[in-house]
Amino acid sequence: MLVATTTNSLPLTSKLCPPPKESLILSTVLRVFLIQTASGLFSTSGGHRANYYLLSSLASKGHTCRSFVLCSKNDLLSAHVDNYTEEQYCFGNEKNKVRIYRFVWNGVEIVAPEHDDYIKVFPPGSSFSRPFDDLEKRKKRWMENKELFPEYDAYVNFITNELVSLHATHFIFNDSVALKIASTLPSSICRIFICHACEHLSFGPYAGVPGFCSTSSPFEYKWLKEIEGVWAVSRAVKEYIGTYGEEVRATHLPLHPAIFGEVPFKKYCNFEAPYVVSINPGSYKGYSIFKKLAERNKDIRFAAVKSWNVSDYQLKELKKIKNVKVLMPFKDMEKLWSQVKVLLVPSLWYEAFGLVVVEAMLHGIPVICSDVGGLPEAKCGVSFGTISVNIITGERETDELNIKNLGIYKIPPQNIEPWEQALRYLINERDNYERISQECYDKANSFVQGINPNIYEKWLIELKQDQKLLLGYKLRSVDFHSKKDSIETKETNAINRRTASVIR
Repeated sequence: MLVATTTNSLPLTSKLCPPPKESLILSTVLRVFLIQTASGLFSTSGGHRANYYLLSSLASKGHTCRSFVLCSKNDLLSAHVDNYTEEQYCFGNEKNKVRIYRFVWNGVEIVAPEHDDYIKVFPPGSSFSRPFDDLEKRKKRWMENKELFPEYDAYVNFITNELVSLHATHFIFNDSVALKIASTLPSSICRIFICHACEHLSFGPYAGVPGFCSTSSPFEYKWLKEIEGVWAVSRAVKEYIGTYGEEVRATHLPLHPAIFGEVPFKKYCNFEAPYVVSINPGSYKGYSIFKKLAERNKDIRFAAVKSWNVSDYQLKELKKIKNVKVLMPFKDMEKLWSQVKVLLVPSLWYEAFGLVVVEAMLHGIPVICSDVGGLPEAKCGVSFGTISVNIITGERETDELNIKNLGIYKIPPQNIEPWEQALRYLINERDNYERISQECYDKANSFVQGINPNIYEKWLIELKQDQKLLLGYKLRSVDFHSKKDSIETKETNAINRRTASVIR
């Protein structure tokens, strides 16, 4: 009988003698396809912006990058896109025609379904303030191959064709449908799930929350364990995945430094600035803390920047408070920073990172934030103004009116005193303010300048190389076992023939 020893490690492929990884980085051309789940070219979503700056940076280095993102004709006009093509694609049947715009924006190829056409075929359905509706339930059954959904089948074909025409080397995404597509792709494409929010994951206490393009399906969990890369945008997200996602291997890479802009960053001396500001202060982002602070400190002018987490009910309630001004989102954040005396980030959910914290501190604006998720990392080592809160546990609200007004999570009670003390410490004494302002500016600048912009390209190339090595090992392992089985079969047949001869 043939005797051999095997191992599950990779040395069996050492005969391939791959070139040094540094030389691979210089010679490898990436072809990256990324799906954006937030709409518009100018979305205020931190994840959307981070994805865009990643692609534009890779494109500036000679790599080919293509992105799928919903937008409107107005977006094209605002972006000064003159050279674009327009086509139509049917998602499911002839009634579901969607205009598709194609153009290049800052070096990135954009594939942009017209927003209004697209949402007629794929209605937004449930959101953070609405429980799962029939459409979402049907989508989940389709995910698990329990129901036909022609529209999504057509979407799968559309995205697959984009990957093929690009000859993609990497596919980056963070939604459940893209994860299902990834599970069917050939081994030539490296699949990467980028986690900008724990709600994007199919496991843990925040899984399956409406409005985050994911479900709690075991199929998603299985697919996530099988792909080549899971990108955690903070150490906190990586820890969350390690705690709840058994066998899901995550890599922590910070947001690309290009998202913060170019150095040197303008330092504002904003002690005399008008507002204490909170951006997107809905239920998840600390509405209860912000509202009580404003009500209890009528001598301070507050401003709330409206965004996706602020419900209509909360907007009306904030407008009732005389010392609160509601501001619309800013495309150019520089227009906001000049008005901000202190930034409040009283989040109650498990923040993936806290981009706005770093952005404010880069301009010398003091930040008072909660201690949840990645927010302490975003403080860049500034200890002042990080306040403990009762974090959202993931428990769901059941009262329909509360869901409509405050969202799907149960919101735990909070202690306002430490927030009030920290705020008064800054605004009552100029010396305190200027000292903390300078510390924020110095440490945030050190943090951003300490991020190596080459690590993303290097990681993508190494993932691809590891994928090739693993595939080579598997092929050799199959070949080895096939030969071994063949030899064993021949020996067994010979023994059987000799045994039969003896018997006769």
